[in-house]
Amino acid sequence: MGRHRAADNKLPQHLYYRKGQYYVRIWSEGKDTWTAAGKSLRVAKEVLRDLESDAERGHLGLPKKPKAITLAAFQEDYLAWAEDHKESWKRDELSLKHLMPVFGGLNLHQITKARVEAYMRDRKDEVTGPTVNREVACLRKILSFAVEQGHLEVNPLRGIKMFAESPARQPVLTPEDERRLLKASPEWLRWVIRLAIATGCRRGELLALRWRHVDIANAALIIEDSKSGDSRRVPIHQDLMQELKARRGTPDGFVIVQDDGTPPHKDWVAHKFANVVKKLKLGIRYHDLRHVAGTRLLTTGASLPEVATFLGHRTLTMARRYAHTDWNRLQGLVSQVSVQKVFGPVVVEKEDEEPRGKVVSLAAGGAARAGAKRKRGA
Repeated sequence: MGRHRAADNKLPQHLYYRKGQYYVRIWSEGKDTWTAAGKSLRVAKEVLRDLESDAERGHLGLPKKPKAITLAAFQEDYLAWAEDHKESWKRDELSLKHLMPVFGGLNLHQITKARVEAYMRDRKDEVTGPTVNREVACLRKILSFAVEQGHLEVNPLRGIKMFAESPARQPVLTPEDERRLLKASPEWLRWVIRLAIATGCRRGELLALRWRHVDIANAALIIEDSKSGDSRRVPIHQDLMQELKARRGTPDGFVIVQDDGTPPHKDWVAHKFANVVKKLKLGIRYHDLRHVAGTRLLTTGASLPEVATFLGHRTLTMARRYAHTDWNRLQGLVSQVSVQKVFGPVVVEKEDEEPRGKVVSLAAGGAARAGAKRKRGA
């Protein structure tokens, strides 16, 4: 470790600066200890005060503050949990590569809102605001997990203000593009796409479905392990349920299987979907199918709390407190959404042939309903 003080010689005693990073040097319990204190002088001074306080308490014979685990040590526990519960865990790995040099050496209780806000300001000079937001969101989730594990009493980043972001992209999948997408996909991928659009379920939720999770009597799918951690029921269109009923397997069998009978890996699903989309030159991503599902349900007249319930979102929390979703109404709304009817393998039509099935445009249907209302009003 280099022991060179900063060139301006204005740093407090025990605080050092080398290669863009501050370090605190404390002699405690007979040990010469160096601690990384981040890239911000303000944060480094706070770390210095905390460490000097701990050292002073030791000299006075007072009990030290409860010793907490460092972020560097705790990240392994978090990533092990995230890999099983988050589809975006690889993004968290990337975020941690940038968070570790600044916060890795700190105990979890030393990570404060002020320190993270200082990190945000410094990091904003290097990357975009949305990128900083993803990194801070990752850190906030880690600290929430630390609260669950008993390492912290509260999450210090709760309510932290993120940088403003541009409006989210609005993906569009027309009924015609949906038909093209289904025709160009292998049969097992068609089921993934159709169920994703019809139910709004996440990729991992669909791939985890077994036939015991298909409630034929109530036309619903049972999602046992959702991203939010809660189980939920998802209503499904009766036409699609009849198709599922016709190919129902054993209770423990997977609903989505490849030609060899094995369930596809979620990364393979994303890869195959991206290849088909690229071939057809469609500007959508797999996760956009959830947006399509929610948008189509909204066009039927569903409320935002009902759409949130349908998609399993934890957003619109305040709206949920004042609006109670009725299951029968939600089922009725789902039945109004058009689904691509595919009985058996899809037959690829010739260019000069008219489509055999009628594709209903939701936008056209909405315009027709609006016209009817105006006519009645007249």
